[in-house]
Amino acid sequence: MMTPPDLPPRPVPRAPLTDVVPRRTLIVIAVAVVVAVLGVVLALTLGGDEGSDQSRTGGDKAATGAGREPGTKNDPSGGVRTDGAATGSADATPDGTPSAPKTDGATGSAAASGGQDSGKDSGEDAGKGDGTAAVSTHQGAQGYSIGLPKGWKYQSSDAAGDRFTGPDGQKLLIGWTTTPKSDPVADWKNQERYMVRSQYDRIRIEKVGYRGWNTADWEFTYVDGGTKYRTVDRGFVVDEDQGYALMYTAKAAKWGSETRRITWQTLTKTFEPKA
Repeated sequence: MMTPPDLPPRPVPRAPLTDVVPRRTLIVIAVAVVVAVLGVVLALTLGGDEGSDQSRTGGDKAATGAGREPGTKNDPSGGVRTDGAATGSADATPDGTPSAPKTDGATGSAAASGGQDSGKDSGEDAGKGDGTAAVSTHQGAQGYSIGLPKGWKYQSSDAAGDRFTGPDGQKLLIGWTTTPKSDPVADWKNQERYMVRSQYDRIRIEKVGYRGWNTADWEFTYVDGGTKYRTVDRGFVVDEDQGYALMYTAKAAKWGSETRRITWQTLTKTFEPKA
């Protein structure tokens, strides 16, 4: 029987999908789709948790008021990073808020309990000392040089800078940047927001005199592995294209010793920036 010419042709009936594709194949396809969707959901969920955990624990970058560790040793924001949070022994990462109250003066609760001195010697112009205890000189790949006391050695380099170790748990991290901030005090205070070291306690953040360079010290204590440490992070601007940070750490109980004082004086006096 033919379709009348004034009517559209009748559609050819389509066979059901189950007649074309076996039911077992359809079930396999459906299961595969569900598994793929679940995989994406789990990846997004677990990935987000991991990222937040890393933010909480932190890395090893404290900043310096000179510039920036902190991928190279430079920070696009212009802040020098060295060691600051939980690389714990020598690193820093953001969690948004400091874990202890802050004080702007030369002493704080950490000054009273951390070491035996007030920390003021760290704020003086350590570059003026008459003598040093350097027994060798390290030439950094960046172009700087620094004298190392007995027992000190270069350890490694990473995104934060060059790391050195000394006797009895002492550490030094040297960071640098080609885009230093103009106000190292303000830069330190800004970067302190990302400090997450265990039991962090600020002693001081203040401008200090250091060989005629625009300089600020950030001094604090923290606890790592049950041991209390004290750190002074000196950030300084050499010129508009060079900023550095010397982050020196020693056990808080030994901070008042003459050996510690001479070591810091040696490191600060012998440091020479890239020519």
